[in-house]
Amino acid sequence: MDMNTLIDMHTHHERCGHAKGTIADYLDAGAKKGLRVMGISDHAPLFAEPEDHPQPGIQMARSHFDGYLDEAQELKERFARQLDVRVGVEADFIPGTEEVYERALEDRRIDYLIGSVHAFGDYHVFRPRTWKGLGRPEELYEHYYATVRAAARSGLFDVLGHIDALKALGPEVDGALDAMVDETLEVIADSGVAVEVNTSGIRKCGEPFPSPAILRRLHEAGVPLTYGSDCHKPDEVAFGWPEIRSMLMDIGVDRLITFEQRQPKSVALE
Repeated sequence: MDMNTLIDMHTHHERCGHAKGTIADYLDAGAKKGLRVMGISDHAPLFAEPEDHPQPGIQMARSHFDGYLDEAQELKERFARQLDVRVGVEADFIPGTEEVYERALEDRRIDYLIGSVHAFGDYHVFRPRTWKGLGRPEELYEHYYATVRAAARSGLFDVLGHIDALKALGPEVDGALDAMVDETLEVIADSGVAVEVNTSGIRKCGEPFPSPAILRRLHEAGVPLTYGSDCHKPDEVAFGWPEIRSMLMDIGVDRLITFEQRQPKSVALE
């Protein structure tokens, strides 16, 4: 494997409350694995909530956010000879809060924003207990993909995170997803937002988020792609990269996208 083409744009650390290790631990792991570009992208605070830290095990506190960006900048300089470090944020997309997040995330220290759908209405993508009371299983996917489409249309984000993550634990619906997925991919292609190949899907359900079939369609539609391990432990940095690189090259992808000060930069897959 030619490690010089390796990137990882989706990483977490202990501030979010459900990952282990410091930012420096992850950057050290990335340097040892020969990463060319590495993004720091921990979970943004819930800016639209009145409390400073309403969900300690899920997102960082609002009062920790400046410290996060300051530390990331300091480490960006410290690791400059080993890694091209980009400072990012993974923010939940919550319809109706767009203006709040746009103001909160308008910071020159931020190179890129990942927008992910975790909670959508009363449901949560990784918490089946929140799905009780559904009239039809399809309703869950209808709500989910409608929220993904709204995230794409919002213009808030540079990258959409794990766009089909509901498949990991969601109920079987026997082909009823086709029209929802078709509409969602059309909206994404029209929006200009990039999509990540997220290998936490391999750990959760045996294939990346999104699936290889969806990735092929996104590439054919001209949607920029990036790669992220969504690591929550330092040893998960660059997880699944050799398989993903091979798959991407098989479907004709010859470059991936990164961002610097919210501007796209490409990395060639040679």
